[in-house]
Parts: sequence; C-alpha cells; structure tokens
Amino acid sequence: MNGLVLEGGGMRGLYTAGVLDLFLDRGIVFDYVIGVSAGACNAVSYLTGQRGRNYHVNIDYINDKRYMSAGNFLKDGSLFSEEMMFHTIPKELLPFDYKAFRQSKVPFVACCTSCLTGKPVYHRVTDLEADYKPVLASMSLPLVSKMVPYHGDLLLDGGMADPIPAEKALKDGCDRLIVVLTREKGYRKAPESTLNLAKVLYRKYPKLVNAIAQRHNVYNAQLDLCRKLEDEGRAILINPDEKVCIKRTEKDTAKLDALYHLGYEDARCRADAVEAFLK
Repeated sequence: MNGLVLEGGGMRGLYTAGVLDLFLDRGIVFDYVIGVSAGACNAVSYLTGQRGRNYHVNIDYINDKRYMSAGNFLKDGSLFSEEMMFHTIPKELLPFDYKAFRQSKVPFVACCTSCLTGKPVYHRVTDLEADYKPVLASMSLPLVSKMVPYHGDLLLDGGMADPIPAEKALKDGCDRLIVVLTREKGYRKAPESTLNLAKVLYRKYPKLVNAIAQRHNVYNAQLDLCRKLEDEGRAILINPDEKVCIKRTEKDTAKLDALYHLGYEDARCRADAVEAFLK
C-alpha cells in the first residue's frame, strides 16, 4: 500500500502545497494519507483535487486579520481564527468541495497531541463539514492556540508528539512511503527554546510539557527512521535542499510564493522517480 506522510511547520507548509499541486498535475495518487498540522490542512484540498486552493488560502488571506492576528489571540485564545479557517473561507471565499472529500476512498488520518497524556492520537477524518475538529486540533500550534476538546480529550498540534508519522503509516499497512518534509536536508532539531514558557502555561499538563521537552529527540529519531527507509528502498523523501528562512507565522507573501514554487519544482524533479516507485 502506498502512503503519503505530510509534516507540518506552519507557513512552511507552502512547500508542501507546491509538492501536492505537482502530484495533482501528474495524477499521482495514494492509498493512504496522514498529515500533521499544516500537513493535515494541505492534505484535505489535495484529496478533493482542488489544485491551487492551499496556495490561495494562505497567500490571499495571510495578511487578513480575520485569518491570523494578535487580535484573534486576545479575543479567542488562538492566533488563527477557527471561524475564518473552517467556515468563512471554505464555505464562502474559497469553497471547499465537501462532497468530493466525503466520496474519497483514500483513508485520511489527522495526527494530534493529547494534552492529557502527551501522546499522539490519530483520527480518521471522513466528513470535514460534519467534523473538522481533528484537523483544527492538528494545526493548533502550542502556546498560541487554545486546546481543542474532542471526545473527552484535549488536543493540540500533532507535531509535538508525532511530527513525522511515518511509523504510524507503516503500522496502518503502508509498505511504500512518500514523505514530504518542510525542513532542509541535513536538518537536526534543537531542544525547544520555549520550554520554560510551556512549563508555565501548561503547568496543569505535565505530560504535555514532557512531550514538548522531548520533541527534538523524537523528531530527530523520526528523521533517522525516514532516512533508513529511504536507504532500504521503502521511502522517498522530498524536502528542500537549502535552509528555508520562513517563520511558522510568516506573512511575507513573496517568500511564501517562492516557497510554494520551490516545492512544486522539487516535486517535478522527483516525479518520474515517485511514479516508478509507487508502481
């Protein structure tokens, strides 16, 4: 079974958007898709075949204060607006094809982090109109987002507990993986610089704090696993050659546009290899 694994990274997700649009242009499809944070957000428009939608959601609205702003954080507790992202944009401004998503036969899994256990939790999403909360939770960045109550749990960004969920894809039956990463080749994650702030803000959630403290170790181990899978011929990794100088909350549309086109071009250069690998 062919699986697609999508890392997050906030606005670095424009790289992934470019990769996925190239996949749509080439008709590259998968049997299984799992996404984390921005990766989960990008996945849903890929699964509906809405080429360019991920690009326009971000480029067209990143400087709209209704989309992302300190005002949102002060008003509702989250930098990104749930109302804008899951109602106004998909239902009015850039319509999302809810019907196509419901009819998709490709299993889609959104990876989140449980604030109660500090462990990853995985939710199969089949109807984004009726139940978008797992995707909202998956992209709810720590420290700048409120926790998302869901089925008796409290959820945040999946990137804290399972930032590159290749192992989950393997456990779910995939034997060949395409892994899209938003960090450059050779990247190694350092210890979390905001750990002390997290200890204060999440003092009632010690297991979540521990997940944040261990995130760099988990991330680097997952990178090592992905490289091992690539060496064994079980995975292809697509990620930038050079460092991506994009903040998680980047608002410079010229930088974001360039990153999107970098992702598209990198995927174009690998497309023949990807198609041969997936056959």
